[in-house]
Amino acid sequence: MRRIVVLGGLGFFGAAVVERLRASGMNPLVGSRREGAGLRVDVEDPESIKAALRPEDVIVDAAGPFQHRTLALVYSAIETGFDLIDLSDSLDYALRILALRPELDSKGIRVLTSCSSVSAVTAALVRWSRIAEPLRVTTYLIPAVRFTANRGAAVSLLRSVGHDVRVRRNGRLEIQPGWRESRTYVLPEPIGNIRAHLFESSDSVLLTAIWPSLSCVDLFVDSNVPCLNQLLGVAARVGGAASAIARVLPLGLAVVRRIGRRASALAVEVEGSNERVRLALLSSGIGHYTAAVPSAMAAKAIAEGRFDGRGLILPDQYVNPADLIGELRGLGIQLYSGGSGSSSWKTGE
Repeated sequence: MRRIVVLGGLGFFGAAVVERLRASGMNPLVGSRREGAGLRVDVEDPESIKAALRPEDVIVDAAGPFQHRTLALVYSAIETGFDLIDLSDSLDYALRILALRPELDSKGIRVLTSCSSVSAVTAALVRWSRIAEPLRVTTYLIPAVRFTANRGAAVSLLRSVGHDVRVRRNGRLEIQPGWRESRTYVLPEPIGNIRAHLFESSDSVLLTAIWPSLSCVDLFVDSNVPCLNQLLGVAARVGGAASAIARVLPLGLAVVRRIGRRASALAVEVEGSNERVRLALLSSGIGHYTAAVPSAMAAKAIAEGRFDGRGLILPDQYVNPADLIGELRGLGIQLYSGGSGSSSWKTGE
C-alpha cells in the first residue's frame, strides 16, 4: 500500500479529505507547515518537500489559496516521482499545469489538478449528462458558507470581485468584469431562487481540454449570505472596495460563519446541439464534502493500484461519475435532474 500524504491537512478542506480517507479505511499522513501535523512540509520550499516526501507517495495538495502558489510541488513531483492531486480552483494554476503536460506525460507520474468541486465534480456531471459533444457548460456554485467560510475561499472570491476575469466565450478565453454579470436560477429546496455572479474558474480551460466542442464555459457563484451579494455587487463597481473588504476579512468571516446558510448546491447545465440537461447536487448541511470526496476517492484508487492512467490526467478521468454520485448520496448529498424546456427538478436517476 502506497503512502498517502494530505498537505494542508490541518486546513478546512484538507481535514475533510483526511476524514473521508479515514472513513474509507485509509491511514493518511497529515502534512502542514503548522505544529500538530504528522509531517512538517512547506509546499513552497523544495528542500522541505524533498526531505519529507518519497517516490511513490500519493500526495493530496489542499494547501491553498492556489492563486498565490508556485509550481514548486509539481516540479518536486517530477524530480522525486510521487503522484500529485490538488484541490486548486485557479485558472492560472491550471494553465501552468497544462503547459507542463509533455513533461508530465514523459515522466509517467500522475498529476490530477482541480480535483474538487471545480473541475472534478463538474466534469463528472457533464459525463453523467450523456451529451457527447457539449457546446456550453454553465455551473452554479452555492457554498455552505456556515461551514466553509475561511481565508483561502475568501481570497479566491475577492480576486473575482471588481477585477477582470477570463471566461470561455465564443470558443476562446475572453476578459469580462468579475461579479458584475449575474443570472437568476431556480434550484430545488432548500436552496430555491438564487442570483449568482460571474466568477473565474479553471473549468474554462480544463473542460475544453476534454471536450473541444465546448464554445462557452461559465461559472456563476451565489455567496449564500444575506445581503452579501449586493455588497459585493457594489464592490465590483467601486474602485478599491474589494481591497477594503479584504482588510477586514477576519471580522467578515466571523460574521459569515454566524449568518451564512448551511444548505449548499452545485448545479451544472449542459447544452448540446439538440438538448439541454440540468443536474444539481444539493445538501442541507454537509455540502462541503462535495469538494473533498473526489480527491479522497482518487488518492485511494492510486494507492491501491486501481488507477490506470499516467501523466497529466484530465478531470473527467479522476473518478467514475456513478461511483462519485453514489459516494455523495451516502453522505446525504442528493442529485437532482431536469431536462430541456422545464423549470422543474426531480430526484436524480
